[in-house]
Amino acid sequence: MIVTQVSLRCRAKYRRPGRLSLARRAALAAIAQTRMTEPVALSIVLTDDAALRQLNRQFRGIDRPTDVLSFGGAGFRDGQRQRGRATQAGDPTYIGDIAISMERCAEQARQAGHAEDAELALLVAHGVLHLLGYDHDTPARKARMWRAQASALATLGMIVTPFES
Repeated sequence: MIVTQVSLRCRAKYRRPGRLSLARRAALAAIAQTRMTEPVALSIVLTDDAALRQLNRQFRGIDRPTDVLSFGGAGFRDGQRQRGRATQAGDPTYIGDIAISMERCAEQARQAGHAEDAELALLVAHGVLHLLGYDHDTPARKARMWRAQASALATLGMIVTPFES
């Protein structure tokens, strides 16, 4: 088993018992769906629409909030390292950062008819898979990413259909 470091931050108004634990478990479940054989580190921030709107505008040129943004993924494709060398034995590779809007999370859960925790787990898994080079830019890659998400969520006892606007 690889040792993974997950740094978590949550705005005070979104703190709930078990929420950070769930985000950590969802991240680990997503990583477990890949062919990663080295330790990794990542960070997850649970915040609001305003923060995601600002990040979306700054980094993607899109002036509206979104549910999840991933910053990283360079050097990975579909869960495998594509270039570069592994870090020293035992040192984790920093794969990137994820920001999640808890407002979008709550709204998408309501629209999809499932629990907010299930939506959060989906968004975390989705973001982690992006950090590991998964994408949904072609039908084949989307199918592969959706299978990995579904498998990760199943290990958490959740069945969730991704929200697509």
